[in-house]
Amino acid sequence: MKSQLYILLILIVSFSSIEIAAQSNKKFKGKKRTSKREIRKRQQEGIKRDDTNAFNAKQAMGSRQNDSRDDLLWHGETANTIYRGAANISLVSPSRYGLKSDLELSSAIPLNYWLPNVSIKKRWYNEKWYIASKHGLYSATPGLKWANKQGYTSLVDHAEQIPLILSMKNEILLSRLLINNDRCGRDKPYIILTGGIGVDFGVPFGDSDLEEMKGHFLANRSPALIGSGYTAYAKVRADWQMTNIVMLGGGFKYFNGDFSAKNALEHNLELQTMVFPRASFSVGYLLSIANYTDTNRLGILPFFDLTFYLGKRQARQKGLWGGKMY
Repeated sequence: MKSQLYILLILIVSFSSIEIAAQSNKKFKGKKRTSKREIRKRQQEGIKRDDTNAFNAKQAMGSRQNDSRDDLLWHGETANTIYRGAANISLVSPSRYGLKSDLELSSAIPLNYWLPNVSIKKRWYNEKWYIASKHGLYSATPGLKWANKQGYTSLVDHAEQIPLILSMKNEILLSRLLINNDRCGRDKPYIILTGGIGVDFGVPFGDSDLEEMKGHFLANRSPALIGSGYTAYAKVRADWQMTNIVMLGGGFKYFNGDFSAKNALEHNLELQTMVFPRASFSVGYLLSIANYTDTNRLGILPFFDLTFYLGKRQARQKGLWGGKMY
């Protein structure tokens, strides 16, 4: 009797194991099998997800929408240079062209008829601090002769001898880029601080009876323009990227040299904004404070400019942690 009970128990356990295994295999096969309809549905969902930004669902993945340019952020008065092959053509400010990644050629093109001019800026260092030197050559002789013929006595007071005058500019610039690390990407605000010192002087090649020019913004530059001496200066400047397309910049410039007032202080402020993808408009003012004998102590001029940007935009020169990306 005992043996029969053992056999019956063994049979019951065996049938139960077989049934459980069969059900497990059935469930496994059911899970493994996927219909073609389900596959197509998953593919379509995957395609949709590829166009979705995981960080911002309202913005597509890929290139950033902000098209800010480094040559908009870095003003011509800073220690950084425009990148190779790019150009800024301005109506008032000096136009710039990148000869190399650290070498920039510039010239105030509209002034070349009266004041032929060319400058070259070399960037020597570009880590946390940017260091550059700027060297220029210009001549006011064509403009002085033209003003003398036209009777502009504030520039030339009936001069009889106007020789060839070559003027030179030498300048050292130091800039620091301050970045707001709270936000990532090209749309974060930038603040650039710049300081510099320089000297302009002119050399006449021949006899001259030219006298100091009259008025603000002219008298303190006369020594170099008419070849009567030198003008040294020190300057500070700040540039702030308010939005992706709006920049606010301004600074102070202190002059000392061989002119009647001996000292002069100038201040400028300008607001620059992109009006087209490759063009910006600037508006601002220039302020001069000096004790000139022939005019008031204060002088002010409005400022307008239009700049066209040529060449491709360059990627950021710094990585997320301040290291070089390339």
